[in-house]
Amino acid sequence: MKYILTVIALAVLSVSPSWANQNNEIMKECIQAYAPDYNKASACYFNWKTGDNAEKLAEMRDFLKHNPRYKFPGQSLNRCWGKPREMPFESAYIKQTQGGFEAGVSYKDKLPAGCYENAPWDNRDVEN
Repeated sequence: MKYILTVIALAVLSVSPSWANQNNEIMKECIQAYAPDYNKASACYFNWKTGDNAEKLAEMRDFLKHNPRYKFPGQSLNRCWGKPREMPFESAYIKQTQGGFEAGVSYKDKLPAGCYENAPWDNRDVEN
């Protein structure tokens, strides 16, 4: 039983470095470089983190610049977003009569199926 527990403990310890992410590694390097001055260590980490966040924000801004439909809730899957839509009717009227109002609509015979072109997920690769 003791042997099995030892094997399990070693297996967990050998796998644990794969759980470490880049944040943890940078923090560890900063602490080792500036120990015991933890103010400098935190400044070291946050200088790196600010640059990392700036890169991610620049990527997100570029994506949203080319894919504006993702700025609006519920429009990310709308392939017709921002494209001209065709109305299903040709004309409509409202007339006032003796007994009130009369309204009517003249519908088109045919409508196109879907949008004129399908939008890809990420438009950054599409040439304008």
